[in-house]
Amino acid sequence: MKRISIISVAIALVSVLTLTSCGDEFLDKNPKLDVTENDIYASEELIDATMAGVYTRFKSSSFAGGNIAVIFDNRSDDFVNTGNNTYAHSDTYNMTVGQTSIMNPGFFQAGYLVVNAANTLKENLEQRANLPISEAKRQQYISNCLFIRDISWYYLSQVYSQPYVYDPNSKAIPVHLEAVTEPGHNEAPLWSIGEIYDQIIKDLSSSAIAALPTNGESSFSPIIPSQPAAHMLLQRIYMAKQEWQKAIEEGEKVTGFTLSGSVREMFDAPYHTQENIYSLPFTNTERGSGNPASYISSGAGYIDTLNVRTGIVTIPAYHLATDSRTSFIKVDPATGRETWYEKYDEYTTPLEWIHIFRYAETLLNLSESYFNIGNDAKAAELLHQVRSRSIPTGDILDVKSLTGEALREAIYNERRAEFIGEGIRGLDISRRGEDFIHPAATTTNGKWDTVVVATPSNRTAYCWALPSYEILVNTAAN
Repeated sequence: MKRISIISVAIALVSVLTLTSCGDEFLDKNPKLDVTENDIYASEELIDATMAGVYTRFKSSSFAGGNIAVIFDNRSDDFVNTGNNTYAHSDTYNMTVGQTSIMNPGFFQAGYLVVNAANTLKENLEQRANLPISEAKRQQYISNCLFIRDISWYYLSQVYSQPYVYDPNSKAIPVHLEAVTEPGHNEAPLWSIGEIYDQIIKDLSSSAIAALPTNGESSFSPIIPSQPAAHMLLQRIYMAKQEWQKAIEEGEKVTGFTLSGSVREMFDAPYHTQENIYSLPFTNTERGSGNPASYISSGAGYIDTLNVRTGIVTIPAYHLATDSRTSFIKVDPATGRETWYEKYDEYTTPLEWIHIFRYAETLLNLSESYFNIGNDAKAAELLHQVRSRSIPTGDILDVKSLTGEALREAIYNERRAEFIGEGIRGLDISRRGEDFIHPAATTTNGKWDTVVVATPSNRTAYCWALPSYEILVNTAAN
């Protein structure tokens, strides 16, 4: 029977006292620090704790709890990685991540630990009878596991696959639909990004989503999977597939949320407003070293700096004095130049929540989707909702009057301005099958040049290579 260790100083102290007072009798009993699987699934409290453990896996600093934002902003064009430290994603920025790159195996392993934890709990909840939880909770936890597994696959596939719009049959990542609980199950063929998207859509069926809490219910919380969060994930998937009407349908199911008074409210205590759809909270003991403040956005001496040569902040309409988002831009006291972006500014005890889905994205996703079905007026109105939140007065861009390519450009640029430092820009570039472009060190006619660092057709540069250990143990991945 499998045993799962529970590390607890308090329990350990009690166990030591017990063992020193009862002679050899303890040899005939289960050690106090061990809990069998049967013990777990006979206790509602331990089932709840196991579900919480899956969440904790997902918000690992190596994965969604920091690293994802760092990876996708380093791949984007609004930050510049000024160092040569691979531990600080210099190879991510330069699009040279190979099988043995420092940050690659940790990210890959963290993602698959999430998937396996979700699969393990899901299978036990599906297969065991007479569980000490209600049927509603059982179904909710199964759906929670599906959501966590699916969003993990989503992030992994964005790094290891070419874009769906470039090639839906592009090989992406190994997929384990079942839990791996013992040796000998390393073989897992690579699924294409199209197959992964189809599996996510299948997983998040209407019945699976219905088991999750929705906004307005007493059980709703922005820190656990919910119906709105599932609809947001599906909205991203359908946008990647360019199935715009379906993306609209998913986005319009996200109801009951409002934009906060300022973007800053999302990153200052208590980090929660009516804009939070799905966020990862942290305590002093949970964060680890992967906080985005370690790389993106901080004071002098940090590696990722704002792209003030060719980035979004160089476009006048996105650097207005009346735009509250410019308050995140910091000036280097030594040079007097705008250099850092401080959305995450808690360096000593970084407790900012990582926002996976927030309502501003819902609106801008809908705006882009409506534009792509030819409804410019609706697209412009949704764009205005987000932009006017940050620029209530003094705007030089009348987005409500825009149409055609000018409107498309405004939607794309607003996404850059709104989500800078949150990793969305890198995801958007890949989703649209665009080139990754960085600022060059040269100028032409007084303007900074740019350089293409990766194109979708060049898989070696555009995608991370699977880690060498995966290739070694999983021959089906070749």
